[in-house]
Amino acid sequence: MRGLEGNEAAQPRVFAHDAIQLDFSSTSSTTYGFAKKLSLGATQNIDDAVPNMILKSSTNNVSIRVTSVNAGKITGWEIINPGNSNTSPSALTFTHNTKSTTFTVDELGLPHTDDRGAVVYVGGKGTNGTLCVKLEGGSEAVFQGCTAGSFLPILVTDILKKAKDASGTDQTTDVTNVLALF
Repeated sequence: MRGLEGNEAAQPRVFAHDAIQLDFSSTSSTTYGFAKKLSLGATQNIDDAVPNMILKSSTNNVSIRVTSVNAGKITGWEIINPGNSNTSPSALTFTHNTKSTTFTVDELGLPHTDDRGAVVYVGGKGTNGTLCVKLEGGSEAVFQGCTAGSFLPILVTDILKKAKDASGTDQTTDVTNVLALF
């Protein structure tokens, strides 16, 4: 991860250039199972892919944008919706015109956070305004009292379903309508 360059931050941000609406409907584990990294699986039958094609997995609501192809086969992609309820490793199947290609979920977390974490926008307070996160530095933190319409100036690599607060008590994320801003 890059730190400071001169007197300025490595990637100073005023506002985001991209956003991902996060789906908190997963009901198990301490994470929501967002797909952070995918690798191409052994089965690649889609042979008519074109750049900018959007594909959605048959399970877990993961969406990718095809960024490059070779003879109609997918060679590059970016995650545009990390879905939920993924495990690592696990297989996801994407289908186009009755042909399927599999990808493997290699890592869980928020996509696009390898070099810099995402800022968080909280759209709804939920019951207590609690947000559990994994920060860019690797530690977990619980933010309590978040209000609707809040931008949190923190850099996160994952939104967690549960985490321990400073006193060691388990807390659960209950905020709603959260956006990861990049």
